[in-house]
Amino acid sequence: MSAPLRNTLRRIVAEHPAVHVLGESLELSPATSGLMGAHPDRVHLLPAADATLVGTAVGMALTGAQPIVELAGGPSLWGALQQLGQEAGALTGPEFAVSVVVRVPLAPGEQAPLDLLAAVPGLTVAAAASAEAAAELVEAALAARGPVVLLEPAESMARSAAATGGALGTAQVVRSGDHVSLVAFGAGVGAALDAADTLAADGISAEVVDLRTVAPLDVDTVGASIRHTGRPIFVGTSATTMVAAIQAGFLRLESPPTTVGASADAIVHAARQSLSY
Repeated sequence: MSAPLRNTLRRIVAEHPAVHVLGESLELSPATSGLMGAHPDRVHLLPAADATLVGTAVGMALTGAQPIVELAGGPSLWGALQQLGQEAGALTGPEFAVSVVVRVPLAPGEQAPLDLLAAVPGLTVAAAASAEAAAELVEAALAARGPVVLLEPAESMARSAAATGGALGTAQVVRSGDHVSLVAFGAGVGAALDAADTLAADGISAEVVDLRTVAPLDVDTVGASIRHTGRPIFVGTSATTMVAAIQAGFLRLESPPTTVGASADAIVHAARQSLSY
């Protein structure tokens, strides 16, 4: 289901001369295949060196270009952390805006170092919950000031959902509920929606919140959901996210906050357990 992202990238590159696409295997990627043939002057194959890819993009951004980098996967982020933090994040300020978009496809079950990424000053960290969301986030990231990491979990890219819009840093309640809050990120959103369907059959009303970004975190939306239900379950998020969200709704907690992976069965179990308090 990479068609929405592929079509959006092709349109962006065609309409915006400042946009450049960098990667090590762009022709093998479903999202970028064919771009090099259409725009050979602005689509660049570079060696498989993650620090070099991001470092080159930072240099291009300082000259006014808008680079979009595609890394090979979650592990590639470890090699790019220094460039994202000490260069892209640190250089973004009143004088310069290092607007670099780093796309990171994640294989099934593959994780990204969310806590480390969220701790990088000036870095926006977002994840797609569907193929359509991935396309929306690319456009939003290009309009952002400063570096943005976009995580594209394979489980999310296999899902289709209606376009929702919304700026980076804004969470969305994708399903309303009264008994438990499923606060999810990336692939966890789809798992949370599946779990909510199962819980509904048992008379349990689950609210599903798609964080969209963990940095910055929309504590207002998350806090409102937690205060409404009193029972938060965090799905596929980081420890930093959980702490910040709990602080926003601490006085209304009715069960201990729980964190689970992006598994519908695990979410259902955690939700039922939270209602036992």
